[in-house]
Amino acid sequence: MLRKLSAVEIAEGALLADIAIVFQLIATYLPVGGGIFQMLVPTVFTVLVLRRGFYAGMMGVCVAIFVTCMLTGLGAGTVMLLECGAGVFLGITMKYHMRHLLLILLGVTSSAILVYAGTWFFAFLLGTSPQHFVTQFQKIYDTAIHFVNFAAPQIGLNGLWRYTLYPIVAQGASFVFSHWWWMLYVLYWVVLWPIVIFVYYITNVLVRLLGYKVRPFPGGRVERFLHSLVRFIIEPIVRRRKSKHKPTYSNIPENSKRGLNERSKVEV
Repeated sequence: MLRKLSAVEIAEGALLADIAIVFQLIATYLPVGGGIFQMLVPTVFTVLVLRRGFYAGMMGVCVAIFVTCMLTGLGAGTVMLLECGAGVFLGITMKYHMRHLLLILLGVTSSAILVYAGTWFFAFLLGTSPQHFVTQFQKIYDTAIHFVNFAAPQIGLNGLWRYTLYPIVAQGASFVFSHWWWMLYVLYWVVLWPIVIFVYYITNVLVRLLGYKVRPFPGGRVERFLHSLVRFIIEPIVRRRKSKHKPTYSNIPENSKRGLNERSKVEV
């Protein structure tokens, strides 16, 4: 519902949108490790929705997408749209404590629809059809089949491959390539499951660290195991860094040693 935003909502929305834009720019131009900052973009808009509601979150999304498109182009703006949409979606669902399975199912389905629609949109801009991308996948499939036909006799699996596995693979590939227009959506739907789960887990952990009371994911023994695994990995690194930078008596300059010795004599 349209309403007038308060000054605090405008300022906070603009600030969080700027933070998301900075993360996106770092992810775009950083050669290594940019994906870490890209994973933080949904968290920014999740926090904005939890604090100021859906309307303020959508205003922040519009600002972030517009500025990103102006700075880096339409491609980065499309990626920003998916990340911001994920953050707003998680903010709404986490605010009302939606069940994990339903949340993930809705997230995967809606994300697959957006990616599928984006594929058709970019194909339209490029003046081609999504079938062009399918043709490229078919060439990759043919190359892989030729490689397996060559490698199978070399390792003694020619009979298993040619008479058992290849007919199944060929039949499945023929079905997929002949029904590519809806199998493409199924492919997106399957591939997005681990991505949505990972984004949800990272966002859930960060939001709870910031003090928001949301339903913990995954919860129970699985969460305790993940926390213990993270602690097992991080604690030795922290301990090693502390021991590396811990000052020792041998590293103290000679003047400081003399002062310490004189102070200990006075105390005695």
